[in-house]
Amino acid sequence: MKILLNILLIILFLGYSKNEEMISLKCMVEITDYRGEGAYFSISIIDDKDLYLKTVYVLGTDKTWFSEMKSFWKHLKINDLYLDDEFYPLIEGISGPTISGGETRILQLKIPKLLYNKTNRLRFETAVEDKGYYTDDINVELNNESLSKSYQGNGFIRNIKFILPVK
Repeated sequence: MKILLNILLIILFLGYSKNEEMISLKCMVEITDYRGEGAYFSISIIDDKDLYLKTVYVLGTDKTWFSEMKSFWKHLKINDLYLDDEFYPLIEGISGPTISGGETRILQLKIPKLLYNKTNRLRFETAVEDKGYYTDDINVELNNESLSKSYQGNGFIRNIKFILPVK
């Protein structure tokens, strides 16, 4: 009986996590004007201790370059998430190619509602081959007030602006 109860709890838990309620945000990202390779970046939800909770977007599909984003790579290696089959299903959005200097993109982010309006932040981590690396190019609190503002980056991101869902 105990085994059957445990199996039912696991099924309920797995079903709940797959149907997790999400908040959909649009984010306009403008990259600084520079010459050279395209920027790789990740957008992750981190807690108040800088621990990664969820990666919601990765720009750049060649995982061999993820190591350029040192903090993100450390998280992937520690949690064995660097293999395609294990890592990519955990990311809500993977765009494809990198974004070059001076370009602008609009990204669709899916944020778990359970992580919203807490003490969590969105970390924009960027790297460009032979140009540099910024762990905290932009760090934004994950709440309506913070996401209603635009932000200037510290590295390869010139600025970002969010479009909140209509309520």
